[in-house]
Amino acid sequence: MSSFNVRQKLSANRLRAKKSLGQNFIHDENLLRKIVRHAGDVSKGSVLEIGPGPGGLTQAILEAGAKKVVAVEKDLRFSPILSELAIAFPNRLSVILKDALEIDLRDISDSPLKVIANLPYQISTVLLIKWITDDIWKSNCKSLTLMFQKEVAERIVAGPGSRKRSKLGLLTELYTEAKILFRVPASCFIPVPKVDSSLVHFEIRKAPKYRVDPSKLNIILRSAFNQKRKMLKSSLKPLFSDVEKALNTAGIIETQRPEALELKQFCELSLIHP
Repeated sequence: MSSFNVRQKLSANRLRAKKSLGQNFIHDENLLRKIVRHAGDVSKGSVLEIGPGPGGLTQAILEAGAKKVVAVEKDLRFSPILSELAIAFPNRLSVILKDALEIDLRDISDSPLKVIANLPYQISTVLLIKWITDDIWKSNCKSLTLMFQKEVAERIVAGPGSRKRSKLGLLTELYTEAKILFRVPASCFIPVPKVDSSLVHFEIRKAPKYRVDPSKLNIILRSAFNQKRKMLKSSLKPLFSDVEKALNTAGIIETQRPEALELKQFCELSLIHP
């Protein structure tokens, strides 16, 4: 297929990105190919893409030799463009016109499964948490290569002691090994967002990093980080009959704040009877 031009496709079809859907499309062809290269070998199994829009990244994935691409698009306006791609790459592109939040990775039977996406800003963190906490390690998914706003990416990889330490980052660490690959200037997108972005790669762990009670951990992290300026003995007091004893048992200093803790300490706390 000939070289693609995202700007031209949008113009020819009289389409503009919808702010309400968090749409910002990558128009730099070299960047699109670079994203796919960093996702690794796509010639086996399937690739899931979320929010393909005008199909720039979709075409880059297909041109890289993807055996099968499943593209999930909520915005019906892009159906004709994606249909053209499906014709250009026979039997290799399947388009699902559906909300990505309704997709269960475990329903995709092809293995290995890779997810490559320039996620819509509005659902990027919600979608990531949904995937990683829904037993992603039991699915056929082996990796995620995803675009986030730069600040969100930094929260995902922030370690103990960082002010950017977050519930999102801790849950990510429990189920994946994540790293920021590179920064992407705002000028690479249509329309141009107010902030730069970063591409993040996640390798899915074969099992959670530590023994944990997932539902209890979620409650603990929510309570701790919703009141992150408070000491843990205060923010977690409603969750334990004797909060100081619980913290001490998990090796946590009562006056510590949540961003100071290792993931392992939170996991151990989740296993303590309230």
